[in-house]
Amino acid sequence: MAIAVQFVDRVRCLKAGSKWAIILSVGLAALVAVAFIHPVPQPLSYHNFADKRAILSIPNGADVLSNLPFLAVGLIGLYFTAKPKAGFSGAQQWTYSILFAGLALTGIGSAYYHLAPDNQRLIWDRLPMTIAMAGFIGALLVDRFGSKLVGVVPLLMALGMGSVVQWGLSEEHGQGDLRWYALYQGMVMIFAAELILMFPSRSNGTREFAIAAIANLAAKIFELLDVPIYQLGGIVSGHTLKHLSASLGFIALLMLVRRRRS
Repeated sequence: MAIAVQFVDRVRCLKAGSKWAIILSVGLAALVAVAFIHPVPQPLSYHNFADKRAILSIPNGADVLSNLPFLAVGLIGLYFTAKPKAGFSGAQQWTYSILFAGLALTGIGSAYYHLAPDNQRLIWDRLPMTIAMAGFIGALLVDRFGSKLVGVVPLLMALGMGSVVQWGLSEEHGQGDLRWYALYQGMVMIFAAELILMFPSRSNGTREFAIAAIANLAAKIFELLDVPIYQLGGIVSGHTLKHLSASLGFIALLMLVRRRRS
């Protein structure tokens, strides 16, 4: 623990130019690497989730109903950010609203997808996730730098949604290419980690953003272990745990917004 704290302290002591050089270098290296690999189609086996049990006559019930926390966190977050409040800047209100709207839409889109998983429905699962990702990065940037970088958020949203649309169109033409959506998702996680590690919060928000980031990293691990986790006892699958980990991790940010507004 002490070693990790010392590492973070050393990284934060770097000059701002050096920090941004590291961030840009990592992003550029990832972009070049992805550009030189062959197109990656969406495996049809992805839609074959481990837990197919119906609950209350709902097909794939656990994977469908586990999206309710996304909807709940998103709607409560939108309630907290609905009106301007002293001490809660317009940039904060806007970026958190995008984040929570994306979470609410993710709950709806993911539930719709899991009712009958296929590539066409998967588009409506992934589109709102890119909105939530852009809002998360925007809120993190505002937490670190104030409102001066808030203009990046529309660009992030356009890139994310564009990567999903590009994948969907490539699937329609029989040449599925998942590379750019995977790059976007991966770089959001890496960029978030870099911002959390390299730059201090202006308002003590590091813990909450770290919790959300770690919970979503855990969600990716649960997703990869969907079948092995379900085989442990047939109680819950890795994909269901993915939904719960990713959504509940944002409760920390929900409480942060509530504290700042009150």
